[in-house]
Amino acid sequence: MWLQLHDGDGFPFFVNMDNVVDFRWYEREKYTCLLTTAPVAEKLHRLYVRESAVEIMKLIGDQQVRTARLTAAAVATA
Repeated sequence: MWLQLHDGDGFPFFVNMDNVVDFRWYEREKYTCLLTTAPVAEKLHRLYVRESAVEIMKLIGDQQVRTARLTAAAVATA
């Protein structure tokens, strides 16, 4: 699942959440660090985004609901 998130400057970019193995919010710095399975120098790749972990979980939940509705609609019309 792809989510649109925002970098530190507020620019949008898309993240393949299927490759994210961990993410956590850093309150003091006001960013979330995402660890992905795409290795950089044989280490997990880190992405820093403005959205909080709670916001990301809500986006994931919203996308799952959207996907379920589309699947149900496709089955109903088949």
